[in-house]
Amino acid sequence: MNVFACVACAQVDFPRRLLCPSCGRDEFVEVDAAQGSVEDVTTLHHRAGKAGGDIAYIATVLTHAGPRVIVRLERLLAPGAVVSLRLESDGAIVGFSD
Repeated sequence: MNVFACVACAQVDFPRRLLCPSCGRDEFVEVDAAQGSVEDVTTLHHRAGKAGGDIAYIATVLTHAGPRVIVRLERLLAPGAVVSLRLESDGAIVGFSD
């Protein structure tokens, strides 16, 4: 998974912006953000469009590259846990611990 750093001022954001919110430039480089730390977790007991009692865990993760991302956890993890991140083909970000 990648985040985006402004070439001019090094501001790192996710998702990619058209213009840097810090300096207004429009040139970015991709920065690896394959890991991060769980900050907060929410348990979803009912998901729209899903039948049955599927439980999903959604977390805010502070990536080691800087930006925070919202991810789906493969299992319940406590705040502070280090997770690896991957981008799924549908655009969802999944966090998992090794």
